[in-house]
Amino acid sequence: MKLRDMPRELLLVTLAMIITNTAGSMYYPLLPLYLESLGASVQQVGLYFTINTILALCFRILGGWISDNVGRLPTIAFGGVLGLGAMIGFTLAPTWGWAFTGALLGSMGTSLVGPSFQAYTAEQAPEDSVSSTFGLVNGLFLVCMVIGPLVGGFMVDHYGYRTMLWTATSIFAVATVMRVWMARGLPLEVHRLRPAVLIRDVRGLLALLLGGGLLLSLFLVDGLADAGNQVAFPFVPKYMTEIGGLSETAYGGLMALMSLVSAAAMWPGGIFADRYGERWSIALGMIVLAGVWGVIIAYPVAGMFVLAMVLGGVGQAFIGPAFSSLVSKAVPRESLGITWGVFWTALGVLAIPAPYIGGLLYEHIAPEAAFVTAAVGALLTAPLAVRWLRLPGEKAAEAEAGIAASPPPTPTADMPRS
Repeated sequence: MKLRDMPRELLLVTLAMIITNTAGSMYYPLLPLYLESLGASVQQVGLYFTINTILALCFRILGGWISDNVGRLPTIAFGGVLGLGAMIGFTLAPTWGWAFTGALLGSMGTSLVGPSFQAYTAEQAPEDSVSSTFGLVNGLFLVCMVIGPLVGGFMVDHYGYRTMLWTATSIFAVATVMRVWMARGLPLEVHRLRPAVLIRDVRGLLALLLGGGLLLSLFLVDGLADAGNQVAFPFVPKYMTEIGGLSETAYGGLMALMSLVSAAAMWPGGIFADRYGERWSIALGMIVLAGVWGVIIAYPVAGMFVLAMVLGGVGQAFIGPAFSSLVSKAVPRESLGITWGVFWTALGVLAIPAPYIGGLLYEHIAPEAAFVTAAVGALLTAPLAVRWLRLPGEKAAEAEAGIAASPPPTPTADMPRS
C-alpha cells in the first residue's frame, strides 16, 4: 500500500496517533528526571516504573477484549480520554506520589488504544499488502519518536518541566478531540462487556494458542527475540557513555537517528515481507540485529555507534511489519484486539527477568557479555523463524514440492476464520 492509497479513516487515525505520541514522547523519556524534581529518590523512581509495568500487564488483555466487543474507533476514543486524564495528572502532580494517578490512567488508556490500533490497521489493509500497510503506518508513526524527545528536551532546558507538560497536554488534547470526532455516531455495544464473555474469549484464544500452529510459533519466536533484546538494550546507554565516551546529548541523537532510519525503512521492509514472505523478513531482521551487537562490541567508538544505530533501525523495519502481518493472519479478525493484548502481556512477563540477567552478565563477567548473549540469541532465532513461521499456504506448497517435513496445520490453530 502507498500513502495515496491509504483509506481516509486509517490515515486520520494514524495522524491522531502521531499527534498523541508526539506529546507522549515529549515527556516520557524525561519522566525519571521529572519525578526526581518532585522529590522522588532513585529507588522510588524504580518503584514507580515497576508498578507502571505491572499496571500495563494487568490492563492489556482487558483492553484488547473491549476493543473486540465495543468497536475499534470507540475504544480508541475512550482510551484517548483516559490518556488526556493521565497527562493532566502528571502536569498537576504536587509530589511524585500523585504521579501514580497519571500512571494508572495512562496504562488504562494505552491498553485500550494499542490493541485497537493494531487491529484496525489489519482490518483496513488489503489482503495482499498487509505487511506493507503495517510498514507504512508504523513508519509514519515513528516520526513522533524523532520529534517528541527533541522538542521536550528543548522546552525543559529553556522553560522548565511545567511549561513542557502543559504544552504536551495541549497537543494531546487536539488528538483526543480528533479521536472522539471519528467515533461519533458509532454504536456502543456495552452490553457485550460481561465477565462470562471475557472468560469465554480468553479461553478460546488460549486454546488456539496452546493448540500449536502459527500463533504458538509467533509467540515463541517473538518471545525469544524480545527476551534476547532486553538482556542487552537497557545497558546500551551506560556502555556508549562510559566505554564509548559519548555524551548524553550525543546518545540521545543516536536514538533519534535510529528512529528516523526505522521510520524511513518501515515501508520498504513491509514490501519485502509481502513479496518474499514474512518469515524471511523476520529472519533477515534478526541477522541484522545480531550485526548491531557485533559492531558495538568490536568497535566501541562514536562512528561505529552511528553504523550500529542505522543497522538497528533497518532491522526493526524488517521485523515489525512482518510480525504484525502474521499475527493478523493467524486469528479471526474479530479476535485481533484480545490477541494483541494477550501477546503483549505474555511477552512482557517473559521479558521481566531478562534485564536482571543482563545486569549480572554486564557487571560480573564483562560489559560485552550481555551484548554477545543478545547477538547469539538473534542468530539462533533467525532459522527458527524460517522454519516455524510458515503460513498454511506456504506449508502446502512446500509439501507438494517435497521439502516440507512438518505435519500439516490443524484448522483450529492455523486457519483464519471469516
